[in-house]
Amino acid sequence: MTAFFIRIAPTLLVCVLTVLTGQAAGADGDKVYNVGVAGPGISLLYAHLAHDAGLWRKHGLETQVTVFESGTTLAQVARAGDVKIAINSGPTTVASRTQGADTIMIASLVNTLPYSLVTAKQITRWDQLKGKKIAISRFGSGTDTAIRMVLKRYGIDPNKDVTLLQIGTQPSRVQALTAGAIDGTLLSSPLDFEAKKLGLNIFLNIADLKIPYPQTVVEVTERYTREDPHTVKRFLKGFIEGAYYAKNNRDATKKVIMRHLQTQDPEILEATYQSFLHATDYSGYPSLDGIRNAIDEVGARVPAAKTKKPEEFVDTHFLKELDKEGFFKQFHTASGLSRLPVVGKALDKLRRAN
Repeated sequence: MTAFFIRIAPTLLVCVLTVLTGQAAGADGDKVYNVGVAGPGISLLYAHLAHDAGLWRKHGLETQVTVFESGTTLAQVARAGDVKIAINSGPTTVASRTQGADTIMIASLVNTLPYSLVTAKQITRWDQLKGKKIAISRFGSGTDTAIRMVLKRYGIDPNKDVTLLQIGTQPSRVQALTAGAIDGTLLSSPLDFEAKKLGLNIFLNIADLKIPYPQTVVEVTERYTREDPHTVKRFLKGFIEGAYYAKNNRDATKKVIMRHLQTQDPEILEATYQSFLHATDYSGYPSLDGIRNAIDEVGARVPAAKTKKPEEFVDTHFLKELDKEGFFKQFHTASGLSRLPVVGKALDKLRRAN
């Protein structure tokens, strides 16, 4: 058995949520591997589902999940070699690889933006955002890229018309918004629904725009794929199986949401579960159109990215191997993916309530 385990300098680890398996390493004394997740937020559920449901163990891996405050923080640790497999947002891979790192995306389970733009109650029109303060986690993070893309789409210059502030975690941003220190922020479920119940305004469900975007990708180094391809492949099996597990196990998935996203409200739990299903791309493949969007945005601060092609940032040979082996086929029949649930009403109930 191989073990995933985190050993990170405390100066780099800002926010840590861990789930332990009961043993730090495999009984045979194998090397200890590291995995990190950028969060907290709905995207971290994929890792927790794979762990809590025993799916990584099923494929021969003992795991520990560690959640970092932001994608940029995780990227720093990954570049230092302390994390071998990172679950992050695509723009961090684009920026890192453009600047010389050998990081590569090998899978993606969310190829759109699963955020809500949440604002102060009185902000109900786009023009009212001009001159306002909008919070993100960190510059260069997924929330940074996402808000810039959305603002541009609606004719607002993110560099001139608003002030972007890096405030950190989603709970910190909610606190700043309720205190009036900022005027808006991006939140994922369940915090967007919780913010609604606090009297804040879900201004826009960005997922409804269906903007292609590599939100939740598996990032590794090319060197690591050569050194330990079997571990990478087993990791992908458990990780992807977790998405199918969620679709077929509503109650168990809600327990994972309660445990790791710390919400008890039945209405919020159901809406968060539906958001999760709505955002998931069960193919596991990164979207090249989404990576193009990431390149365009990253290019504004890393000019060398502008000359890159999306294909330069992905390696899908592991997914293709799994496809040939029939790995996906077993889930397509069992999960009935042609009959995915319609989730609009469940999501809109809280988002559009007066």
